[in-house]
Amino acid sequence: MDAKLNEVRDQAESRGFVTYTFKVGWYNDAVGDAFKLPFEYDALGVLLLSSPDMFELNFLPYLKNNRTQEVHRDPIDSSVADFVSHLKEGILKDEAVETYFDYEKDPQTRRPRILMQTVGHVSGAAFYYQQMHVTDSESSEKLCGVSIHPDYGGWFAFRSVMVFPHHFLPRDLSPKPPVDVVPGNEDRLKLLLLFNDHWKDNRFRDIIQPQKRYSELQQKYFGTLPADRKILVNDYLSGLPP
Repeated sequence: MDAKLNEVRDQAESRGFVTYTFKVGWYNDAVGDAFKLPFEYDALGVLLLSSPDMFELNFLPYLKNNRTQEVHRDPIDSSVADFVSHLKEGILKDEAVETYFDYEKDPQTRRPRILMQTVGHVSGAAFYYQQMHVTDSESSEKLCGVSIHPDYGGWFAFRSVMVFPHHFLPRDLSPKPPVDVVPGNEDRLKLLLLFNDHWKDNRFRDIIQPQKRYSELQQKYFGTLPADRKILVNDYLSGLPP
């Protein structure tokens, strides 16, 4: 399985994704009963996050290759699902894999199928800063948490999780804590307030100095209302040769 995971990692990197492994039990320990996954404690999980390069390396080629097909959901989601399907039908074709995506909800409860930011934290990918990490907060409002990556700051996204029910990590393996890149209480509060009250201007993403940010085109895409993104997609495709 190690060889397959290495190939998954390499293919992911070539498309602008980064992979992190974790035990399902680490995730289950961190969430309430409603969000626990029905697998053994040591079962192998793989988190897939998109780096700033994913837009140019995976999304735009996906649009080019599927320009004649009608996309029925968000094109970013479709491009990620297409890449995961590519893995499952190729490298992982002989493996049992349960997949989760950041946009999926349970059809009955309408809750997310998985809490991606928690996976990001327990896998060591990115520290998930929450209100409980701030002391002496003068804010009386409930503040939603946000994850910050040590390399990309806030310029990334959790996209998918693959669980391999028949493969297990060593029983004595302990989780690797994520890097605490915003250690000060004042900066943590600033981060949460920027994310909750000013998320549209992207300042929360630069709470640390990132190694790379989204390209100008990518920022324009994500800064456009979802209902209006089709215009940007059509503009991009119209500029390509037939």
